[in-house]
Amino acid sequence: MSADQVAQPLRRAAITVGISGGSGAVYAVRLLQLLPRYYNRVNVVLSNASRQVIAQELAVDVPGPGAWRLPDASEEEGERVVIWNNQDYSAPFASGSNAPEQMVIVPCSMSTAASIAHGVDQNLMHHAAGVIIKEKRELIIVPRETPLSAIHLRNLLTLAELGVTVIPAMPGFYGGQSTFDDLITFVLQKILNHLKIDARLARKWGE
Repeated sequence: MSADQVAQPLRRAAITVGISGGSGAVYAVRLLQLLPRYYNRVNVVLSNASRQVIAQELAVDVPGPGAWRLPDASEEEGERVVIWNNQDYSAPFASGSNAPEQMVIVPCSMSTAASIAHGVDQNLMHHAAGVIIKEKRELIIVPRETPLSAIHLRNLLTLAELGVTVIPAMPGFYGGQSTFDDLITFVLQKILNHLKIDARLARKWGE
């Protein structure tokens, strides 16, 4: 075994990434550029609104169902990121018998949070999140909204009480963050930490 092979991280089987229509598309795209290094398959499901937000905020056109090769991704990494139609309930992660261990919804709009919190299954993203919750797997949501109404807060509390990890897109400044990229990296590092991925994007506090 070569030194390069030894250096490669051991990839996990699969993860599901949901992208809803909240602002903050950069978090989703940057995360999708990282995850193929750690998973053999990254299943992606997008709301219709999220496609509009990604085009508006990042000038990126998201392809239809199939492989999605993101900017700066290798051909192999591009094959690992697979988009599913948001109404395609034949997706493997739609069933509890084949539920992935982890799912991230980034960004998570307040309507998406409400639907999941109350079991209102309107599309594959909601359904997949419900599967993760009932199978007691790991669901992480990254809400990005301000201000938060009492309705929003109650829905987020409901999800937290169900075991969902809520990581708001609230970057910190205590580590000397001074650029746009620093602020994005702060949130991404929080997500990777909770996915238990040993990746260092930024210095830890005290280093």
